[in-house]
Amino acid sequence: MTEQLDLSKYQNKKLIAFDLYGTCIDHTFKDIILSKELLQIMKTNPISLQDIQDKKIEKDWIQIHLDNEFIENIKKDIESTFLFPETLETLKYLKSKWYLTAVVSNLSKDYANPLHRLIPQWNFDYEILSFDVWAAKPDPKIYEYLKSLSWINFKDIVMIWDSLKADIIWSHNVWITPIHLNRNEEWIKNMNKKWVDFIQISTLTDLKEIL
Repeated sequence: MTEQLDLSKYQNKKLIAFDLYGTCIDHTFKDIILSKELLQIMKTNPISLQDIQDKKIEKDWIQIHLDNEFIENIKKDIESTFLFPETLETLKYLKSKWYLTAVVSNLSKDYANPLHRLIPQWNFDYEILSFDVWAAKPDPKIYEYLKSLSWINFKDIVMIWDSLKADIIWSHNVWITPIHLNRNEEWIKNMNKKWVDFIQISTLTDLKEIL
């Protein structure tokens, strides 16, 4: 970040919230496709793909057959998950500045496993995972859950997420201060940002210049 920016709105914040995939961690096999119906079910219910395959869920909407190959591909994808190199350093820095931290993410129960495998326990003070709270972004309920759990008002929260449409716009709409993480620096420089007031960064390390 070399441009001079007005950072005043980022001062005196209390809670720094992060998306998980694409922001703190990432995965290799991004071409695995789930139907919209299945994806919505998995994101907003505390069930695993194996539960569905084994028919352990007694719900009318579970009429989906999952073959073994599909399950194995999901397992390989989860095993491929890796940590961005600056993630732990950034979380440690924020802790040293006495910020509270949270992870707020749309994901299924299966994809929550790498969170605790890659990021040591207690690095996040709050975990708001869609399958746990039965609501997925951009549903305002997921933001309200963060507010009620942390007892921190939206105006005192900063959110760092990689999706402009699903994250930045909607957090901005509930008066949470957004930061857009985009590691494609050329796109950052050329993008017209006038329609939403937010800062873009290319790595989590840039937060040290803002917070």
